[in-house]
Amino acid sequence: MGRKKEEFRILIPSSLREYLAVDASRVAANYKAAHLISILTNHVITNYPDGGYFLKKPLTSKYLSYLYTDRYYKQVILPLRDEGIIQVNDSYSNDLGYCKEYALSDSLREEVIDEQLYSCAITKGTLIEKIKRWQRGTLARQMKTYPFVEREAEMLIHLNIDTVVLQQLNEQRLRDIRTSVKSKKLAVTNSLRGKEEILQLLEAQDLLDAKVRYISGRVYHPLVNCPKEFRSAVVDDDNQPYVEIDLRSSQAVFLCKVIAVALKHKLFTLRINEPAVAVDNLIECIIPLLDEPAMVYEEGVFPSDFRAFVSAVFLDDIYEDASPENLAQTASKELLEDIEHTGSYSRVSGMKNLVGEERDKAKKKFFKEIFFNYFIRENRGQTVGSTYLKSFYRSYPTVAEFCRICAAQSDEKKKSRDLALLLQQTESKFFHEMVASAIKKDFNYFIVHDAIYVPEEFKDYVLEVCSIQSQQFFGAIPLFR
Repeated sequence: MGRKKEEFRILIPSSLREYLAVDASRVAANYKAAHLISILTNHVITNYPDGGYFLKKPLTSKYLSYLYTDRYYKQVILPLRDEGIIQVNDSYSNDLGYCKEYALSDSLREEVIDEQLYSCAITKGTLIEKIKRWQRGTLARQMKTYPFVEREAEMLIHLNIDTVVLQQLNEQRLRDIRTSVKSKKLAVTNSLRGKEEILQLLEAQDLLDAKVRYISGRVYHPLVNCPKEFRSAVVDDDNQPYVEIDLRSSQAVFLCKVIAVALKHKLFTLRINEPAVAVDNLIECIIPLLDEPAMVYEEGVFPSDFRAFVSAVFLDDIYEDASPENLAQTASKELLEDIEHTGSYSRVSGMKNLVGEERDKAKKKFFKEIFFNYFIRENRGQTVGSTYLKSFYRSYPTVAEFCRICAAQSDEKKKSRDLALLLQQTESKFFHEMVASAIKKDFNYFIVHDAIYVPEEFKDYVLEVCSIQSQQFFGAIPLFR
């Protein structure tokens, strides 16, 4: 009996089984095309519905030629494009003239979202080895550049995972999906995928199996990508679930940090009845300065409206404070006349009345109008576009103008993307570099964006670490819970 071939499992749209020559044993004979299709399928699955699942995925010619040979464009890309299976963008690399971004066709993307998926395998040893070699090289480079990647990968593969609890959580989630009135698209796929990736941590042979990646300023691994409730399957030595320490209003907290850096170093200024002024490439100028302490409450340095915003973020609930109703009540003309005077404006504190769906609604409004706003009208010199933004400008002109300028300087299609990436990078610097480096006690933990999961017995210790690092990084302590 011969040795069983190694399998590399992939997901593809069901309608492509014949094109990819998938046989009865679920092996794809057209393995190069199958692998590329699986990459684009995964792009939709992992980004739907909140991310850019509809955008094309950048794939370099170096990567494609390494996996599929130098003739990849003629052998793989053109046939798929000519069959209408993939879309290729109109921008080209400078050296080879090959397209750099790819996506499934619109109909295949909808097929993926509708979970019309088929699990099959690639068994071509040379391709599998190239995939693994590329992954190992990527991980090695990231570990060299970002030492915390290695440290966190090591802890991930040594976590205790209660497989019985994980199975129960998955079964409960599948029941909830079946009975939910909300959209179920890709919910089942992501649930099963999340469970399997967590289970694979138990079989890890080396750090590559932890599947840790640092992408666009954020760290991703199986416990980031899974449904949140699955994380309670990670247990301590007493078989008790880890506890979550979460930074409240994290994106607003990090926005305060980057604006404080910009103001302190005079990269961005705002004066009465004049447009805000910023250096060219504002975000690029901020990044090297993020390590420097920035006392976000510092009087005599920061405008009073910005310090009022900081107060709402660090001491109160910014999403209630900046709700449409509260903004309409607290915005005042007096503030506009006091931008440069730092001691005379006091923010009206929120009443802590927003909870549940109402708070979520206010949070979404804040993100849409401030963080994710392209400021197209405003950057064309037209009047402020919405009533909400007008009220926000009257209360917090420094914050509004900073976000507007970041959008104005962006070359991205999504004008909010550069600021979002800056905030993600700042978040990673705080949690993965500062907090993680300051934890000296010997125990395993894992970080999910703006939260850290730890054994119950170390909760108070980690809260203390977070407070000390916050004082150093922000000059103030936000709420951890």
